[in-house]
Amino acid sequence: MLWDAIFFVFFCVSVEFSRHRIGCELQLNGLIEEPTMKKAITSVLALTIAFWTAVSTAKVPATASDLGLMVGAPPEEGALVTLENFIVPPYNRWAFSNMRELVPTREVAASAEPSELAERTVNLSEVSVDLGDGPVSALDWVASAYTDGFIVLDRGVVVHEQYENDLKSDQPHIMFSVTKSLTGSVMLQLFEEGRVDADASISTYVPELKDSAFGDATVQQVMDMTNSIAYDETYDDPESDIARFIAAFFPGGEGIYSHLRSLANKTDGLEHGDAFHYVTPDPEVLGWIIRRATGKTLAQNVQERIWGPMGAEHAAYYWVDSHGVEMAGGGISMTLRDAARFGQMILNDGEANGSQVFSAAIAKRIKTPRNQAVFNKYYEDDWYGEVAEDYHDQWWSYKNEDAVVALGIHGQFIYVNAEQLPSYAVSPGAGVLRPAEQRPSPNQDARPEGAEPELIVL
Repeated sequence: MLWDAIFFVFFCVSVEFSRHRIGCELQLNGLIEEPTMKKAITSVLALTIAFWTAVSTAKVPATASDLGLMVGAPPEEGALVTLENFIVPPYNRWAFSNMRELVPTREVAASAEPSELAERTVNLSEVSVDLGDGPVSALDWVASAYTDGFIVLDRGVVVHEQYENDLKSDQPHIMFSVTKSLTGSVMLQLFEEGRVDADASISTYVPELKDSAFGDATVQQVMDMTNSIAYDETYDDPESDIARFIAAFFPGGEGIYSHLRSLANKTDGLEHGDAFHYVTPDPEVLGWIIRRATGKTLAQNVQERIWGPMGAEHAAYYWVDSHGVEMAGGGISMTLRDAARFGQMILNDGEANGSQVFSAAIAKRIKTPRNQAVFNKYYEDDWYGEVAEDYHDQWWSYKNEDAVVALGIHGQFIYVNAEQLPSYAVSPGAGVLRPAEQRPSPNQDARPEGAEPELIVL
């Protein structure tokens, strides 16, 4: 079974699906000294490698242009990328950074006042990881692992930025299930504003789902994916529920609202709240509630609440179904740097571009695990509890890492690590040091004075 696990913004493809790495972003926050940076990068790469041990380390793979994908008028046989083949290699080498040429989309407009990202080049070439056959250069591994993009920020400053496979800095790349974490972040704002009650049933806001498996679940249970629903998320099975979900978004498909209404069965032996069960339609239900509660599209909500205030430099784009409904669980495309800005904003307790994008309470809630007790009750897999330890509010948490992560099925990875290190933080774009603010810990209500998140990976 494939999971939307691991987002190193490596926009990556997991090994079971293909051996492609489709992009990668990494952010570090903490001390700039080489040992600390080595520790941070090595830690995150190790987590990523745990899922893609079969990725090649021998040489840099052929780019989309090397392969002749979508070159010519018309492209040669075997080089045409279509909706029928875009998600499999080698066609995904071109497709994942050109989604607007394949599916209908809705724009999330760039900020009228884009934030600046200061730059200071740091040599990361000596950072290494061990794949079992001896140490290799982390940057060489990134280049060989079908990466599209990789960016490193230290204290809000870009210290490394790397693009592969023809990707450009202003080119949006699909993020797949990282989209879920954006959806969850908007819903947390609606909770705080009192526009949605986390403890109310789904049918309170969407009566159309009263008779579905979602109807009597609470909004919070759907946020945490602890609602009981019989759903098969096997991505390489054309008869699975997730295959029907994808078909609903294809041009001419039934549309996501119709698909959600058809999901009527609960998991045998499990009631709502009993166990975590990863279900991609859950954020689609949340997206429906967001639209209904605000009277605006999901794209409008993201633009007004996150994208504009945080200073996004480029527009993002949502894949929409044939009825114009955005894919809230996996359909957004964005640039590498704007993904970095989003992660940095979470790290900075909701602050970005000189303003409070959303409250510190929301950011701290995102960074604090809380559902460990029900996390591994559904899955018979050591990964649930040994590597990851929690899923809450559409974000993952890692065991022994004090980290929350936004993950996409093809390796998109925004990693926010809040290790307690005595350090200083730099306000994005400010260029001056200030003492780091207190931040929450999974094991305590507040961090010691001077504690600062160590690292983000995008």
